[in-house]
Parts: sequence; C-alpha cells; structure tokens
Amino acid sequence: MIDPAVLAQLQPYIVTSWHGHRNDANIPAAVKTVWRRKFQPPRGGVRQRQSNVDLALLNSEGVLVHTFDAAQHEQYGRGGIQQFTVRELSRAAPFLGLGKTPANKRSVKLPALGGQRGLRVLVSLRDDRMRAYRAPVVEVVPTTKADWKPLAWPAKERTVKASALKSWLSQIYPPGVMERTNPQTKVVYAIKSTEGDLKLTPIPAADGKRRAILRGVVRLTDEGPDDFNYQGIVEVVLTYKNGEATPHTLRGYFDGLYPRNDRMHRDIRWLPLQAALESIPE
Repeated sequence: MIDPAVLAQLQPYIVTSWHGHRNDANIPAAVKTVWRRKFQPPRGGVRQRQSNVDLALLNSEGVLVHTFDAAQHEQYGRGGIQQFTVRELSRAAPFLGLGKTPANKRSVKLPALGGQRGLRVLVSLRDDRMRAYRAPVVEVVPTTKADWKPLAWPAKERTVKASALKSWLSQIYPPGVMERTNPQTKVVYAIKSTEGDLKLTPIPAADGKRRAILRGVVRLTDEGPDDFNYQGIVEVVLTYKNGEATPHTLRGYFDGLYPRNDRMHRDIRWLPLQAALESIPE
C-alpha cells in the first residue's frame, strides 16, 4: 500500500480499514459480502491460496463493486503484490466512473495543528519482513503550557520523570501490529504508562542561544492484561529564548527495540522501533 504505483491508483478513494473474525458480532455489510464470496465452496473442489487480507472497493452508496485477496499474486514474481494490486484497482475504476487515474496535484505535507503548539511524532518499525511497517506514521499531539513545565530551562542538571511527558511519549508505538489488540473490542491497546528518569542538562551557549539536552531510557507499557512493555533511548535537544523558561523548540529521537511475537517459530523477534520528535510550529 506504500508503493508509488499503488498510491497513484488510490488517489480517488477514501481509504479506511476494518479487522476482525468471522464469528464477530456487528461485522460490516461489505465485509460479510466479501467473506461470503471468499469462503464459498471452490469450483472443482480446489481452493486457491488465501490470505487474511482483502481489499474491497465500494461506490459512493456503499455498495461493493470489486474485491480481491491480497495474496493471489505469485504469478508476478518479485514485486508481485504491488503489480497485482495495481491491476485489480485498475479493473474496478471503470465501474466507479473514474476512468484514467488523475495526476496527484496535491503536495505531500506533514500534519500540523493550525498554528497551535504541539509535537509531531514520526514512528517507524524496522521490520525486514513487513515493508509497510517501515513507512513512517506521523502523529501530532497538541500541548498546553502545563505540558512544557517539566522541560523548563534548567539552571543545572535535574531529573525529569518520563511519566510527565506521557502525552507525547505514548505515541511511540509500532503501527500495524495487530497482536496488541483487545480481542473483544478490536481496539489497539493504548500506552498506559511511560516510565524512566531522564536527565535535563543545560548546554553552554556557543552562539548566544540557550540549549538543553534531555536524555535517558524510557519504558512504555500498554493497557493489555499481560504487562507488555518495551523500551528505548530518548535524546532531545531543546532551545530557549533569552529570558524565557518555556522551551522554544524541541527536536530529538527515540531508538528502541520492540518484541514482536513470531507465532510460526514460537519465538520473539526484537525489532528496531524508531521515532523522530519535533515541536510545531517550528
């Protein structure tokens, strides 16, 4: 879904998603239709390979126009899933009155808060098996004056509790990893705590500007029943205007490891989880 050719085909669409199981309650009507077709007895008694990912295209009335299984791409060889997806999306375009896919006239812009102060968090899970997880997901977090108080100018080095920065540290979690989902509600477990002692240290001014660096290890725990957690290093540089205690800008990174359950090999895969952090507006 992050391949440029696939993205070009998706330009006219509103993209959304649903996940669940066949015995769930309140399954969307379109999903019921997709699964009824998918799991009906195969012709000739031979069932094709199937995956647990389907793409369904609906018209403006919510009526299913076309659907396909994302796994049926072996005939294309390397890069097959992208080629197959482009072909199937192209097949549906005439039924939706789309014709030729229009050129993308919109420039890509990072999300902002309309001038309100906040933080932008760009997260990527470096999973060599799932290319889509490596594409950065961007979250924007509005902040208040109270959110910046723990990072006020330090006359000397002091400790800052990671829990005081939970509003934005809690956005550092891997996108698309579905095993950390409430099995009843299908809602991803939110981060319930951010723990760790971070050191906020003033940096000698070299150009007349005041700076400080915040660094330390943060442990994040989600709200699941098994005390699931992961951790990483945070390093952030803050700038301060002369005479002001509140930070003017913030830029930094998170570099940690995320334990993903490998059900096939009954093992844990430790995947690099990385994030870039920056204040907005700049």
